[in-house]
Amino acid sequence: MLDRPFFVSLLALNLLQLLWLFAYKKILSFKETMILSTILAIQLIIGLFTDDHFIVLLLIPFFLLQFFFHVKKLQNWVVPALFLSFENSIVLASWLVTLDLWDILLINNWISIETYSTYLKFFIFLQQFVFYFLLLYANYLNKRFKITATIHLLPKKYRLLSILLLFFLAITVCLQQLSVSEGYSAPFFYSTFIIICFTAFLSWNILLIVKRKNEQQYIHILNAKYEQEREKINRSNEFRHDYKQLLIGLTSYLEINDTQEALHLLHTIIDYSNSQLTPNMYKTIAVIHNPPIQGLLTSFLKRCSETDIQLKIQVTEKLTDIDMNIVDFIRCFSIVLDNAYEAVQETELKLIEIVITGDPNFVKIVVKNTYTTDKDISLQSLLQNNFSTKENHQGKGLHILAKLIDNYKKASYQIAKKEPFFIVSFSVPKMSGQQFISK
Repeated sequence: MLDRPFFVSLLALNLLQLLWLFAYKKILSFKETMILSTILAIQLIIGLFTDDHFIVLLLIPFFLLQFFFHVKKLQNWVVPALFLSFENSIVLASWLVTLDLWDILLINNWISIETYSTYLKFFIFLQQFVFYFLLLYANYLNKRFKITATIHLLPKKYRLLSILLLFFLAITVCLQQLSVSEGYSAPFFYSTFIIICFTAFLSWNILLIVKRKNEQQYIHILNAKYEQEREKINRSNEFRHDYKQLLIGLTSYLEINDTQEALHLLHTIIDYSNSQLTPNMYKTIAVIHNPPIQGLLTSFLKRCSETDIQLKIQVTEKLTDIDMNIVDFIRCFSIVLDNAYEAVQETELKLIEIVITGDPNFVKIVVKNTYTTDKDISLQSLLQNNFSTKENHQGKGLHILAKLIDNYKKASYQIAKKEPFFIVSFSVPKMSGQQFISK
């Protein structure tokens, strides 16, 4: 039977694989992944070269830190708790038909110690193979259903449910380990089955909640598009009735050479017509197939329309394959938009332009806004912590943007001024093709 230190080392190896092959960038940043990996690496090394059974205690800070990192980023308890359950389910499932079953056969004297020792290396390899296959399958499901990209949209924190889930998980894991050490096959299979099935059941229900939330958001976008189109149609119908009379009036002014009144009437017609020629922003946003980013832009569009800010949006990317943690991407985009929104409040011409483009390797976000030229501030100063050109403002936005972008090796940002615009842009690598390694 596997001794406890070696067992914990093998478990640490599984968790290391899960961190880098699944959680990294989808859930955890590079810095967070490195901190957790350091704990596991220490545990792995101690387990290989010592017989200290207390190394299992290193799993406690590992799971606590992992839970804390996730809660801090998402402001949500149930998703981190569910991830811990998912994490343990994959590990337990891979051990179920390999090493745990092999140990139970030995404890119950169904195989000899010689047979156990002879095939032990094979079962260790088999466990690694099964675990890697389950990780590949989990990544496939995540890519297909976009789970990690949308699950943070859950509207509540569900703290009580999270605590119950963690308590239930701890009890069943302890029962499972006790069953293996004592050779009780029935409780072992029951506890493992319960953990896996409960995780799958809860994950499925949360996925349905997120899907419903996405559908509601999409319906909101469609309703907004419908209202905008209906308003245009009503304006067009009203304008059509008066259009002939306006042309007659314009002709009359020209016949009597009253060019001043003719130009005034012509400008009135042009200004009124502009509202009919304005592109449908909601239709443009619908090109994006990433619900969190759709929601961010929809909210920003509504905010601008309520404060009479002229907004132009150009989108040529669906934003479905960003090689960056979606929460970090949303924070970067939100910081740039908020910065532009606050800057135009001080200008006469309130104009913001958003361009979302890309190529086979990168996605690029460019946000331009008009700004007051009264303040001569260096661009480098804007990136400093607590620096702001606005009164009673913390001045952390662009500083946080720079820190977030710096966590990703191939990502970059740029700040520039080109009259009459202040321009902030950032580029993020795509997942397709070569996979990029974070700093």
